[in-house]
Amino acid sequence: MSESLQALIVDLDGVVYTGGEPCPGAADGLQDARAHDVRLLFLTNNASRTPAQVAAHLGTVGVTATSEEVLTSSQVGAAHLADLRERERSEHPYDWMPTVLAVGGPGVGYALVEAGFHALHAVDVGPEGPAAPVWAVLQGFGSEVAVRDLHEAGYAINDGAHWIATNTDATLPTPRGMVPGNGALVAAVAHGTGATPVVVGKPHAEAYEMALRRLDLSAERVLAVGDRIDTDIDGARAAGLPSALVLTGVSTKAEAEQLPESERPDHVADTIPDLAHLWR
Repeated sequence: MSESLQALIVDLDGVVYTGGEPCPGAADGLQDARAHDVRLLFLTNNASRTPAQVAAHLGTVGVTATSEEVLTSSQVGAAHLADLRERERSEHPYDWMPTVLAVGGPGVGYALVEAGFHALHAVDVGPEGPAAPVWAVLQGFGSEVAVRDLHEAGYAINDGAHWIATNTDATLPTPRGMVPGNGALVAAVAHGTGATPVVVGKPHAEAYEMALRRLDLSAERVLAVGDRIDTDIDGARAAGLPSALVLTGVSTKAEAEQLPESERPDHVADTIPDLAHLWR
């Protein structure tokens, strides 16, 4: 292993898999990195699944991973809210467990409960509204998100709830092509409320900073691997990490070359195995 490179922070959609299909070379490349004692942490803006569900999905495309090796933007959002709760705790009883509206897939509610919140789902809200005040809204992607979820988010935000968005990716890659992502749904709530969320996922530094804390490594010891310049590469740069763009997803080599030199990824590779010289 390279003496300096000790871990990879790896994006998922468009890097390891696209929907249920593996990206070319991803499983072999990641296995080779592990064989050279490079640690892996999978960091995804897709907030819909729990870490265990993500790890299980990785197994279906030939990548062995534990839930502890997965960090979702839902977990980043929940951690952000936990920090905010500590700042406001002096105004509340010691055992205060705020209610947070979970908008998105199972991963959103899971992350909130894991962080010590009461997760409220729109389907559990009666016609008179929530039984307890909604302190915050955590909005992430979920394939089953309905208009009712967006309406409850609007009610809570208009009543003064904190609003955290896991990410604002405009699109989500699928085997059939691009579809509207979480950013499109966040935009709907923003348009309907006039509010602006705090966004914690890539390209914001907060997600990568949490990943570095979990790895307990400094930024120069870690390589961020992604397929999107506007999220993975920009987020890595914001957190001071070196980055590698793989061409199995959204962004192209031409797009990378058109950027000012200070904004380009440190490496561009067709697939993950093409980065192996960095850890061998």
